[in-house]
Amino acid sequence: VPEHAELAWILGCLTNVPRLLRLPQWKMKHASQNNEGTVGLLTYPVLQAADILLYKSTRVPVGEDQILHLELAQDIAQHFNKKYGEFFPVPKAILSEL
Repeated sequence: VPEHAELAWILGCLTNVPRLLRLPQWKMKHASQNNEGTVGLLTYPVLQAADILLYKSTRVPVGEDQILHLELAQDIAQHFNKKYGEFFPVPKAILSEL
């Protein structure tokens, strides 16, 4: 679905790098790769946000390890809505039990 990549590009243009650098997945991988983390580690959470927001999801089933990624999607939705008007619902987590 090309719209996923297209929306990810738009959302990536609204997301600041310091916000992405705080995600634990970046910190862990960056450290394990001798401080040579890749751009994909930074952009993947934005792609995940695009996957959620594209379908205007209001509830998203996630595990504990994905809460921060959903919070990023929430932040991006709120930022987009503030800048361009109400468009994306702010998704809420449905915590899945293992």
